[in-house]
Amino acid sequence: MKKNMIVAIALAMGMLSVGAISASAAGSCCNDGKCADKQAVQQFTQETAALSSALKAKDIELRGLYGYDNIDIRKVNELEAELKELKGKIKIVAEKYGIPACCRG
Repeated sequence: MKKNMIVAIALAMGMLSVGAISASAAGSCCNDGKCADKQAVQQFTQETAALSSALKAKDIELRGLYGYDNIDIRKVNELEAELKELKGKIKIVAEKYGIPACCRG
């Protein structure tokens, strides 16, 4: 039980640190004027809203699976593949509108 708790805390700390680093990087990129075309950003946001929602739901589901003692590897692999596919679709839309990675948040 202690081992699972330690792993969960380490995973949470890792996610928080990556999130903080990503947030600070996004702030500096977008503040440099690379996201100046607000209309393109708005169109990108509207077009990817459903994809982003699905991505968040799959991510939450995957995190839930990692919390169990007996992880269903097949389900984890399926979810990771779906996450990768959704991220790829969002990237394609971002490239269509010329949105850099730091402005996709």
